[in-house]
Amino acid sequence: MQSDHENQAIGAAIVDFEQSLAQLILESFAEGVPVEDSWDITVPVGDAPDWTVTIEKTYPAEESSYQPEFLKE
Repeated sequence: MQSDHENQAIGAAIVDFEQSLAQLILESFAEGVPVEDSWDITVPVGDAPDWTVTIEKTYPAEESSYQPEFLKE
């Protein structure tokens, strides 16, 4: 059984991972990188698992309250 300290450390590591991943995706998207895809990641350590990462674009279910005003020329 894991202690509260170990659970908190794991939770913090997950939050850090999610924030780093979100930042990488946002920066890459802003630079024009096509981030929506699937990648197979092979690690060079024999005992470590390989990974498949899929990034899929989604949109919020709710409509945005932002209503832009278009300027007429």
